[in-house]
Amino acid sequence: MSEPGTVALPVDHEGSVQAIAFSPDSTRFASAGSDTVLRVRPVEIGTTLDVTVDGSVTGIAFSPDGGKLAVADFEQVFLRDSASGTALWQGRLAPGNSVNTVRFVPDGQLVAATDTLVAVLEQATGKITRRITVDPPLIADLDLSRDGTRLALAIDERHGGNHRRAGSARVLELATGTETTRLTPDNAVFAVAFDRDGKRVLCCAADDTTRLFDAQDGKQVWSTADDVDVDGRATAPSCLDFDPKGQWVVVGGSDGFARVFDADTGVERCRAPKLAPGGPDPGAVTHVAFSPNGKLAASASIDNVVRLFNLDGRELYAVPTDEVLTMTFSPNGRWLGVGCFDRALVIDNGESNQG
Repeated sequence: MSEPGTVALPVDHEGSVQAIAFSPDSTRFASAGSDTVLRVRPVEIGTTLDVTVDGSVTGIAFSPDGGKLAVADFEQVFLRDSASGTALWQGRLAPGNSVNTVRFVPDGQLVAATDTLVAVLEQATGKITRRITVDPPLIADLDLSRDGTRLALAIDERHGGNHRRAGSARVLELATGTETTRLTPDNAVFAVAFDRDGKRVLCCAADDTTRLFDAQDGKQVWSTADDVDVDGRATAPSCLDFDPKGQWVVVGGSDGFARVFDADTGVERCRAPKLAPGGPDPGAVTHVAFSPNGKLAASASIDNVVRLFNLDGRELYAVPTDEVLTMTFSPNGRWLGVGCFDRALVIDNGESNQG
């Protein structure tokens, strides 16, 4: 049995690793990025797979049954057999536009997105059955409700000809593309996340706020801007996650802390890391994630350290890495995957944190 924080699997790449994914049974790990190889590795025992790609992979997702891999590779979406790597189909969403994200919906359909377009595709054929255009752009982040019926978008309107300091968090019905509600902070929205029931949406924005709002009517539940204790806010929040049980949210900001807030009230529960007086500043937090059991959270900062901590802010490990570009837990919670420059890592969280 390895200690929590042990690197169980290093995967070397030649370039930045921008996309990673675990198989639904947590036994396989896929990684890709700016080099020309998609790598699938067994986390413990099994066979390896290397697949030649165009070299600009920004998204990977295993199908719910683990048999397929959806890959966002430059301008195209590929659906591949996850055992052989064979391409079952491929297609562009919008010629001249890179695909940034690819996700499976619980019913097996695919959702893929560029900067300005969200498309729903049939898994069997790759046929686009729905196009949802976003105006004004840019799509900074998206999330799907757990049942796959709703889509949340983080919109950054600072791009384009107007360069406005504006943005929004939007909720749409995936079946029709109809927008049901919109929240408009005073600046660009960077990240969004649904709670477990798809009834509430968390977002963070460039106006220094984190907000929770009702996904149906857009009514704001709480905002860190309403907190008179400025020290209780995340400064320049840019990454967030809802715990799978819907009780807590974690937010990372430029002040170097990952903060856990009560999802119902917005009151801070803890923060990590716990800094020693006169100690080094870890720098901005760039990625956060909750474990599947909701008892632990992970963060990555520009000090090139990945941390795992509990809901009291107690650190379970701190693992030095290269700059982290993406991060995710395995479905069973045993592993934490990170993508960096020139390599991907699978970190062991320990058997006691599994399930």
